[in-house]
Amino acid sequence: MKAKRQSSKNKLPDMTKYIFLFFIPIMIMQSCITSLQPLVTKNTVVTDSRLTGTWNSDGQDYAIQKFFESDLYKKYREGSFGFSVKRDSILNSKSYIVRYTKNKIKYDLYGSMIQLNGEYFMNFYNADLNDDDSSSISERAICPTCLLQSYTIARIRFSNSNTIKLDFIDGDFLYKQINVGRMKLKHETDELYDTFLITASTYELQKFIQKYGNDDRFFDKENSVTLIRKS
Repeated sequence: MKAKRQSSKNKLPDMTKYIFLFFIPIMIMQSCITSLQPLVTKNTVVTDSRLTGTWNSDGQDYAIQKFFESDLYKKYREGSFGFSVKRDSILNSKSYIVRYTKNKIKYDLYGSMIQLNGEYFMNFYNADLNDDDSSSISERAICPTCLLQSYTIARIRFSNSNTIKLDFIDGDFLYKQINVGRMKLKHETDELYDTFLITASTYELQKFIQKYGNDDRFFDKENSVTLIRKS
């Protein structure tokens, strides 16, 4: 989202500026809004068998796997990076990896889902990325509880077992509503980097989504992804 930011009472502390600089998420598309805290926890995470499989959207292929059955987990389990993932983690056992390749870069997104007011929502973050053109691959360890990780939130709607629609929150709409006082949610802005980061707690996020998650104005139509099942 590139909306010009007006002045705000919330100015970034030095540490939050570093968060903006070093934890910019790369999502399925240029997402409109990011949150410092997750929407989903091990106590609220849910699963749905309709998620797993291979998918296509506008010529782009995606694979969605359960975390412990994913290719990414197998690499970590085999000790490729000296990082171990606890198998008894409730959050991991009910989360997913979304894998896709774009511009010769392979992305692995870690996603966890929650149900609020009868709607499904998922928060994503970048778990791993590999540059196929580089002989020296830089990879990031999975860190579901890392406080400096930023998350993107999408509403998940199943049209049927073969079609899934992901609606990402409209950051422009949300920012304007917060700026004029119609919505209240803790956040930080930085005009220099044209960034808008939600800093509310997980509980506050869940309450906010419960209140506004059924309002279609809350979601950016341009940043929606419709996945069609391939297998």
